[in-house]
Formats: sequence, C-alpha cells, structure tokens
Amino acid sequence: MKKQIQFIAITLAIFFLSACNRSEEVLTIVEESVDLTAVVQTVYAQITETARVAELSATPTFTPEPTQTATQLPPTLTPTETFTETPMVSPTDAPTSTATSGLPCNRANLETKSIADGAEVFINRNFTQTFRLKNTGSCTWDQTYELRFIQGDLMNAGASIILVPVGTVPTWGYISVDVYMKAPAEPGTYKGYWMIKSRSGEIFGVGPSGATWFWVEVKAIDPDA
Repeated sequence: MKKQIQFIAITLAIFFLSACNRSEEVLTIVEESVDLTAVVQTVYAQITETARVAELSATPTFTPEPTQTATQLPPTLTPTETFTETPMVSPTDAPTSTATSGLPCNRANLETKSIADGAEVFINRNFTQTFRLKNTGSCTWDQTYELRFIQGDLMNAGASIILVPVGTVPTWGYISVDVYMKAPAEPGTYKGYWMIKSRSGEIFGVGPSGATWFWVEVKAIDPDA
C-alpha cells in the first residue's frame, strides 16, 4: 500500500515538473526518490524481520519441573508392654516363716462353713457340716488335736472328731473338718456348739482370745406336713 502511494506521488511530481520544462531536475528528483524508496523498503523489511524474531523469542518455553519422589519413612515401632506374673499362693501354701514369737500356742479362726445358720433340712435326713479352720497359734496341729462337742444339740454326730487325720497344720495353715450329722425326727430349730482340744488337753475356740464357740444351726422341717 505504501509503495503505491509513493509511486503515485513520484508520478505526479514528474508530471508537474515536465509541465514546467525542467526535465533535468525532474530526473534528478526521480533518481533520488527511487533511491529513497529502496532504502525505506530495506529498513522496513529489517524492522519487520526483527519484530518477528523478537516475537518468537518472547514465547515462553515450558520446562517441566522435576517430579519429587516421596521418601517412605520407616514404620514406627510401638513398644510392647510386658507383664510379670505374680505367683498365687494358696492358703495351704502360705509361708510359715512368719514370726510366731508372742503368739499363744493354741488359737484358731473359723474361715467358712458349708451349711449356713438356719438352713432347712428334712427331718431324719443326713447332712454334713464342714468347718474350715485356720491355725493362728504358735503350735502345730497334728493327730492329737480333736474337734470336741461342747453343748447343745449333737444331732447324731460323734462327740470327738480327729481334727487333722493326716499330716500337720502349721501356724497360718488351714484344715477342713467334716462333721457327719442327722436332722432330728421332730421339726424345729437345733444348734450344737463346738471347740478344739489340744494334745495337752486344753480346750480352746476361735477368735483372738480363743474363747469363742463355733456351731451348727439347722431348721428341721417335715416335707409331708
């Protein structure tokens, strides 16, 4: 477009100058205009090429970032709690090294009995009362120790029963004694009292002073009544 404009301008100039009979000056102007046009065209081409190269150079180049690989951490170890078992000591295996100095020779404690006080039994029915006793004195129990009936209702039991049929019962040891009995023929409440007789003939019971009786108490009933 610029070339056409320049060409028309030059043509008009030549025509105007020709009309004035100045041919030589016109030729000179034309040559200079032609040279100027070539220079302009060359400069324009260089500017265009430079702009194109600059535009291409200005295009950002995408460079991918390196992918980060997660470092796997070693698993955390949870400490395992350990337990030390405490050995269980049964009453019969209780240590006997406890000091016994100052303890009376013959003392006992009633731990349990198999038939509770006031339990109902049928008349003329056999039953067994089991006393579990603990030796709380300084003397060891052996076959010379007896369970002795003191008073009340014997209920067909033996009045004297060996306390330790086999072996011995040391201080803090235990023994279970079975007393075989029979309910009376008449309905009612019956109670018999018991204590212990030592090898020396001493009669003692339970409790700190050894003076308390232990007993059997049942209620005989008639199932047909």
